[in-house]
Amino acid sequence: MPYISKEETKLKRNLIKKAFPDFKFSIVNNHSSVLSVTILSGPIEMITDQFDSRYESVNHFYINDHYKDHPEVSDILIKIYTIMRAGNYIESEDGDYGSIPSFYTHLNIGRWDKPYTVISKK
Repeated sequence: MPYISKEETKLKRNLIKKAFPDFKFSIVNNHSSVLSVTILSGPIEMITDQFDSRYESVNHFYINDHYKDHPEVSDILIKIYTIMRAGNYIESEDGDYGSIPSFYTHLNIGRWDKPYTVISKK
């Protein structure tokens, strides 16, 4: 059963915030099985979709493809995702659901109720 402890979430929160001090994040543990990271604001434009929305869910399988015209954004997302996934492994294989990880991850840029904003560096 997927599980991530509050201590591990806190460690990953500190690592991400230390690696990206100019950004603001929401990093939470949902239902003790999901590490959810939302980038709330930062010094560069992160939203790249064609619909001019202020938030988007990041598909970790396609970071390089989706952000190929924005290498700075791609690099940041890959570094964040690498920190998020550290220590994650395939816990079991299931005939119905496929590979079950030790915990799940969600990476988002902004939220529907709190869109991503660009802020100037201090």
